[in-house]
Amino acid sequence: VRIHGQPLLLLNIIERKFILFGFVFWPQDFYLVALGILTLIMTVVLFTSIWGRIWCGWACPQTIFLEMVFRKIEYFVEGDFQSQRQLSASPWNFRKVRIKGTKFLIFYAISFLIANMFLAYIIGTEELFKIITEPVSEHIVGFLSINLFTIVFFLVFAWFREQVCQFACPYGRFQSVLVDNDTISVTYDFKRGENRSTIGKRKKAVSLAKPQVQSATIADAMALPDYGDCIDCGACVVVCPAGIDIRNGIQLECVQCTACIDACDKMMDAVGKPRGLIRYTSYNAIKTGMRTLFKYRTFAYLTLWVLVLGLFTGLLLSRDAIETVVLRQPGMLAQKLPDGMVGNLYSAKIFNKTFENHDVAIRIPEDMGEIRPIDSFKTIEAQSFIEPRFFIALKPEVAKTLHQPIALEIWLNGKKIQEKQTAFVATGL
Repeated sequence: VRIHGQPLLLLNIIERKFILFGFVFWPQDFYLVALGILTLIMTVVLFTSIWGRIWCGWACPQTIFLEMVFRKIEYFVEGDFQSQRQLSASPWNFRKVRIKGTKFLIFYAISFLIANMFLAYIIGTEELFKIITEPVSEHIVGFLSINLFTIVFFLVFAWFREQVCQFACPYGRFQSVLVDNDTISVTYDFKRGENRSTIGKRKKAVSLAKPQVQSATIADAMALPDYGDCIDCGACVVVCPAGIDIRNGIQLECVQCTACIDACDKMMDAVGKPRGLIRYTSYNAIKTGMRTLFKYRTFAYLTLWVLVLGLFTGLLLSRDAIETVVLRQPGMLAQKLPDGMVGNLYSAKIFNKTFENHDVAIRIPEDMGEIRPIDSFKTIEAQSFIEPRFFIALKPEVAKTLHQPIALEIWLNGKKIQEKQTAFVATGL
């Protein structure tokens, strides 16, 4: 996806160039990058305090690729979880090698594709296309990087899976301090579900309580007043990718994928009970029946998020289209030029942060002197920079003091856009 010919997202760490949704950030814009990261962190903190780990279950690339791609393929190749368990427990034979080999071959191919996509976000699609089409000998580092990323993604999606969320992802660790009893998350309704018991035990209890009943039905078993709606079937535990029991309360490993909600709803349909034994709600909403969505802490997070977002947006929209850095050449003394003027050598770095080409020039007031370029100023192409060197030549009557400030005028397409302050040193004459 491109905007004005530029990628929608580019994180070129090597060249220190970042493009986020059409905005380009150079090293001089690091403060904006830091603010952008802080804004993202505050967004995650705010949403986590209200809705728990909703990012993990519905937006994280790890979850999306694992649940919507790799597990779908695994179920297609090996069957449901019971078939997979039986296959893993069976001895190695031709059938097992064929099925496992097919699955891992597909996994590796998709990991290779993801590695290419991932590298494209770092170096850009043009450079990636060169690596693909040109000889490997010309792109050894790129070739090795793609294969290294492929191996990492393959190991993550084939073996480590949820362990990445539990042990490697920092968000899974600090999210536990952001949630409280009012946070909306996947929660088991303990007031409705307890005391839990299986259908078999309930039927035995019916037979003991009502000897006249020849064969207790599911409806009879579920109608016992001493038991809750949970039939202790374990379906919520079986489908949980993290292998936890949500009935034990909110846990660090839960990524809110809601697989347990779907499984429990199916079981409730089977026994004639209403859905929602496991649902999106908060602990206090179940315990007290009162739902408190916004708390003082939430308002504090919201206020801080609005302030950081406003500051980031304001600085982003108000930044200069052309960024100029001017430095006097270190170690160089003033020079007496052939025409009698006094010169200092300078270098500039001029960044074009727009998607258009611009003509740029540096000037000083004519009554003071002139700019004498060594490297001619030229058109700056979109999203690039130039590094011209030039002399500031002052008239002898102007360069009287040993150290004086000079205001350089930056002109863009024939229009003055900004001034840059630098120092002119007249020592050494």
